[in-house]
Amino acid sequence: CDMTNILEKLIIILSLFYFVNNCTNSESQKITPSYSSINVDTPRDRYNSLLGYELQKLTKNIIHNEKYNLSASIKYNSQNVLNVRGLDSLNEIEGSISYKLINSKSKKLIKQGKVIKRINHGSISSLYGKNQNLNHMKERLVKSLSKSIYNQIKLYLN
Repeated sequence: CDMTNILEKLIIILSLFYFVNNCTNSESQKITPSYSSINVDTPRDRYNSLLGYELQKLTKNIIHNEKYNLSASIKYNSQNVLNVRGLDSLNEIEGSISYKLINSKSKKLIKQGKVIKRINHGSISSLYGKNQNLNHMKERLVKSLSKSIYNQIKLYLN
C-alpha cells in the first residue's frame, strides 16, 4: 500500500512537470516572431543564391513597422597584381554587391548602394587547388559583403 502511494505521487509529479514544461515551450515560441520585415530577392546562380541565404539569415530578426524588398546581386572581377618582392604575381579577386531596398507598399526606393571588397591570394600550382581556392574566396566574399549590407540596412532602419 505504501509503495502504490509513492508510485501515484511520482506519476502526478511527472505529469505536472510534463504539462508545465510544454506550456513554457509554447509560450517562448509565441514571444519571438519568425517573420522578417525584409524579403530578399537575388538571381539564381550559385553565389547569388548563397548571398540570398546569408542575407535571409542576417535579416530574419529585423522587425519593422513597414515591409521591404531587398534586391541584391554579386559580381566578381579578377586581376593580377604585383608581389612585394616582384618575383611572382599575386592574384586579386574583387567582389561587388549592388543592392536596392524598396518599401513594399509605396514601391519607393529607400536605399541603394554598392559594396566592394578585395582579397589577394597567392600562387597555387595545381589546377584543382586553384579552383578550390577561388571558390572558397568567393564564398568568403559573399559572407563578408552580406554582413556589410546588413549593417548598412540596420543603421538606416534604426
